[in-house]
Amino acid sequence: MALELRQSLKLTQQLVMTPQLQQAIKLLQMSRMELVEQVREEMEENPVLEEGIEESEERTASDETVEAAPEPSAEVAEVKATDEGLPDIDWQNYLDGYSLGG
Repeated sequence: MALELRQSLKLTQQLVMTPQLQQAIKLLQMSRMELVEQVREEMEENPVLEEGIEESEERTASDETVEAAPEPSAEVAEVKATDEGLPDIDWQNYLDGYSLGG
């Protein structure tokens, strides 16, 4: 009587129709009018749901509140970066003292 040890691995992929997936498929098949009616019905049935601002309305409302940036006045002087006053760095000396050991 011989004992044999065997191990096998089976990999499968399967699509499960979850309730969320079923609802998404149903909503995607609706026309705009049907979708609006469905949303109204859901909002009437569920008191927790609230009607939100549409993105286009939100964008126009935020555009009105944004003020234009003030123009720079003539009193502000322009500053330019220069290399004057900076000491020259001896890179070779710096790298010789640098250790790669960790």
